[in-house]
Amino acid sequence: MRAGEPFPLRGPAGALEARLDHPPAAPRFRAVVAHPHPLYGGTMDNAVVELAASAVVDAGGEALRFNFRGVGQSDGQHDGGAGERLDLAAAAAALGARRPELPLVLAGYSFGAVATLEHLARGGDPAAATGVIGVLLLAPPVTHYEGAGWRLGSLRVMVIYGERDALTPPALLRERAARWGAAVRYRALPGAGHDLGALGAPNALQSALGSALTFLAPESAD
Repeated sequence: MRAGEPFPLRGPAGALEARLDHPPAAPRFRAVVAHPHPLYGGTMDNAVVELAASAVVDAGGEALRFNFRGVGQSDGQHDGGAGERLDLAAAAAALGARRPELPLVLAGYSFGAVATLEHLARGGDPAAATGVIGVLLLAPPVTHYEGAGWRLGSLRVMVIYGERDALTPPALLRERAARWGAAVRYRALPGAGHDLGALGAPNALQSALGSALTFLAPESAD
């Protein structure tokens, strides 16, 4: 994964450290990738986040990774999720302003998936309010969040989870996701835990990410 170029980003609590990765040719879509829980070591340099950003670039998109408030060089301090949702909204808005003609995919890993769901749930019709065409949720920790109010309407949603992830048990995941919307698909990674095999068997995750982006950002979305 290349380092990416620094991306100027300002959130409600101040400057947010961010990097933008570009595909070799002109991008056909854009994506924001949100990292896992800051209090448990989550940063934009997390292995799953980097693999997701690489998959976006491989699929022809540009990928924005950023550190939530209080992480790395980002201003502010952890806000229990409320402020982080606003950080994500700022990142999506900034990337959208840069290339408003391109469709947008939102991706989040663990806590980042929850921030993504919270952001979309606050906007009424998510597609109309945000310009988002697809959502990639990586190991959303459904055992830790009820999320009864999360509604994604007709948005394309792909959930990638590990079959051995105690935070994302398949039965509970599908029960909760049934409330989100009608266009939710799932990809289970055999033998993987909450890290989705990123450290032990990254090829399986890379393959799943590639398939997910083909579904979420098809060529016809241009």
